[in-house]
Amino acid sequence: MREKVNDLIKQGQPFVLFRLPGDDLIHCYYQKDLTANYTSTFTESGFVFAPFAQANRPLFIPDVHRLSFASPPPKKNINTTTNLPQDQRKNFIEQVSRAVETIKGETFEKVVLSNAFTLQYTGETLEVFYRMVHQYSNAFVYYWFHPQTGTWLGATPERFLSLENEQLSTMALAGTLPTATATWSKKEMHEQQLVVASIQQGLSRYVPDHKIKIGERETVRAGELRHLCTHIQAEVSGVSLALLVQELHPTPAVGGLPKDIAVDYILAHEDYDRAYYTGYLGSFSNGKQANLFVNLRCATVFDDTIRLFTGAGITAGSVPECEWEEICRKANTFLTVL
Repeated sequence: MREKVNDLIKQGQPFVLFRLPGDDLIHCYYQKDLTANYTSTFTESGFVFAPFAQANRPLFIPDVHRLSFASPPPKKNINTTTNLPQDQRKNFIEQVSRAVETIKGETFEKVVLSNAFTLQYTGETLEVFYRMVHQYSNAFVYYWFHPQTGTWLGATPERFLSLENEQLSTMALAGTLPTATATWSKKEMHEQQLVVASIQQGLSRYVPDHKIKIGERETVRAGELRHLCTHIQAEVSGVSLALLVQELHPTPAVGGLPKDIAVDYILAHEDYDRAYYTGYLGSFSNGKQANLFVNLRCATVFDDTIRLFTGAGITAGSVPECEWEEICRKANTFLTVL
């Protein structure tokens, strides 16, 4: 299978490899041409790759050419990069401080600020993907290439939405602690509850309240980190997939609250373009079925560098130095597979 994927890479043809959480198989969708396929209706079938900014249309690779295979054992990791650069620490802390003051002024309740770490890297991207598959069994793991976007890969713990037989499933995931830390603070529980309330409010615009089911809050593990998670289900008969995607993206876990104000703040104050970080991706079919995930714990790969993306939810109780430590913890989970 390595030969087939390496041939796609050599030819520069669009393709995606992905492994669903808890699954054993790797799936591959690929094109035999360089066409850029975009969707707005989700009535096609394929694998969608959507950016953070809704103004930009999501690409998709049709499922015309596809195959599945068992994951091969990854090759030994020979890269020596182990430390994150700290040159952006001051700038990020200042950004968080400004955001906290804005939140205290009641402009909004929460905003998610992010940072991109650029490291020297010349390893094999395909082998990084295979290592992620073996190391993060409960994550959605992917490797995407398209001439329009370049190379991206990641292992995300967060489901955006699943749709099957007019039944929608999603989750409110927020708060981050190392696995060794025992207690959630009020700040983290409040942050996660904001996400739950926002998703519920968004769904209630199209779905009667009695058809929305909110699960119990639980702690889930993603690599060496833990998060607070609440599963949410809804019966969405008569509501299009395109409308659900438009309503829920970006979730408060990657944008903030209120959504429109927080996203405008991000676009105005983050000093780089997130591109596809905190967008969504996954398979969909004929507007009736979807298995989509939020693009977290991801990176974009260049000839001799790799850019890792991480973010943190900022509320009135945020401590800027702690938020920097949080995004470093998240980025370090990626370093283990480089």
